[in-house]
Amino acid sequence: MKPIERLQVYLQFRSISPHSFEKKIGLSNGYFSKQLRNLGSVGSDILIKIDEKYPELNIVWVLTGQGQMITPGTDYSNNSHLMQVDEYLNKYEVENKKLKNLESDLEKLQVVIKDKDKIISLYEVIANNKLGVTPDKFEEESSAFG
Repeated sequence: MKPIERLQVYLQFRSISPHSFEKKIGLSNGYFSKQLRNLGSVGSDILIKIDEKYPELNIVWVLTGQGQMITPGTDYSNNSHLMQVDEYLNKYEVENKKLKNLESDLEKLQVVIKDKDKIISLYEVIANNKLGVTPDKFEEESSAFG
């Protein structure tokens, strides 16, 4: 998981909208969503602002994934909150893995559909050749339907 994804986990866990997050740390509107969509990197200047505005967020966890999401010693670091954080992180990772698998399956299905379309086109060419339709004539006929 990249740092931008860990930030997304934190925002979801704390029910913070991307817009309010951007506003609080002085980012332009839509910056975070764009970075997340492209799995972009998070610059050091932005990390410094995040660390200043969200002191309970463990910045080492954001960067490396090591340790706890919530900094020990803050109001949110008691055992019940830490258990909620761990549950939420596990759920996020499972759902994220499912999403990646679905995206992979979708790509495979799109390839299969393209292959089937090519096969159908070849069968149409063969069928038209048996009927005496030349390839030039076939293209004219098929472009009329295209």
